[in-house]
Amino acid sequence: MESSITEQYFERLFRDNYTRLYYYSFDILRDTEASKDAVNDIFAAVWNERERMDSKLVVGYMLNGVRNICLNQLRKRQKSEDYVEFCLQVFEEEGNDGWEDLENRLSEMKDVIARMPPRTRLILEECYYHDKKYREVAEMLGITLDGVKKHIVKAFALLREHFNVKK
Repeated sequence: MESSITEQYFERLFRDNYTRLYYYSFDILRDTEASKDAVNDIFAAVWNERERMDSKLVVGYMLNGVRNICLNQLRKRQKSEDYVEFCLQVFEEEGNDGWEDLENRLSEMKDVIARMPPRTRLILEECYYHDKKYREVAEMLGITLDGVKKHIVKAFALLREHFNVKK
């Protein structure tokens, strides 16, 4: 390794690259706050790893890191949109019989979720109620990212099955 990152180098790195990384992130996400978060996350990662990071490679690391953070955000948005679409599809199948039916369906969904296996329910709640990333939930539970994904797929399958929704 050539050299680790000093505090002065980090400050210069921040001044020289923050705006460029922000616009790069914004170009992908089209969301001001999410773009700022992505750039802040990558600078935090660089700072936390400064002892082990090669200063000559850090700019490329940050560009790749911001891109990956943005892609993960887009995937998360897609998951949320899929969930909303699923809920809307369930409600549309019920027709337009008013808010009482909607409340009943929501209550029914909560009941289905409550009857899920505890780990599947916990993972679904952490990802969708508490807005945690799959990776965060995997680390929290000490399981793989694929393990989290399998539980999410299982949860949606149980909901689809209960409401007779075709994928």
